[in-house]
Amino acid sequence: MSLVRMYAVGDVHGSRYFNLFLASLKSLINSKPDLIIFAGDMVDEGNAKELKMIVDSIKSKFRGIPIIAVFGNEEYHEVEEKFINEYPEVVWLSDSLSIVYINDLKVGIVGSRGALEKLTYWQRKNKPILERVYRERPAVIKKLLSDSKKVADITIYVSHYAPTFTTVKGEPEKVLPFMGSRYIEDVLKDVKPTIAIHAHAHNSRILEADLDGVKIYNVSLPARKAITVINATPPKESINY
Repeated sequence: MSLVRMYAVGDVHGSRYFNLFLASLKSLINSKPDLIIFAGDMVDEGNAKELKMIVDSIKSKFRGIPIIAVFGNEEYHEVEEKFINEYPEVVWLSDSLSIVYINDLKVGIVGSRGALEKLTYWQRKNKPILERVYRERPAVIKKLLSDSKKVADITIYVSHYAPTFTTVKGEPEKVLPFMGSRYIEDVLKDVKPTIAIHAHAHNSRILEADLDGVKIYNVSLPARKAITVINATPPKESINY
């Protein structure tokens, strides 16, 4: 059966973990991806220029491979257009759906920053509107995932924030509400995309989980110490190497 091989990574944070990213990329010598996924915080502090060395390193190794990305908390809202304009080779998803055709399969990718259960101190002070955004976002994601499942062979949910607390275990208990949202977990249980991919949790010790048949991958580079390679087939046949 046809499958889709993905290289997925988040939390490179520009130069901070670039050497680790590059070493992992160079080590992947016996496989070629069909799709590359950036799960947010690929740069630090909204510095769009830092993404160039990451994108260039991928393009020098693989040509013509689709790159799908979501924004993280370090790709600031105010500079989203800069990322979009400066990196047209990257498909940026922000509460949106992209359909790609890979190996005779129709692949639906729903991308979002995700949601938090509690605003950070900075968010409460500077962007209190995010409380409403996080409250409404699960319904938006549910519709997008449902739309994808109607037409796609494989449906992938990609977010920066975690869609479950299972794959952030290892982070201090007190910061869990700032890591993700159990409301998104409820959406995944209900709609059942093929897989879900996230980052944000640098210190997680549980990097993969099965959520009612939905495989969840935490692809945070500091947690994994490597790019995550995921092989996905249509439902109930997803595997990881």
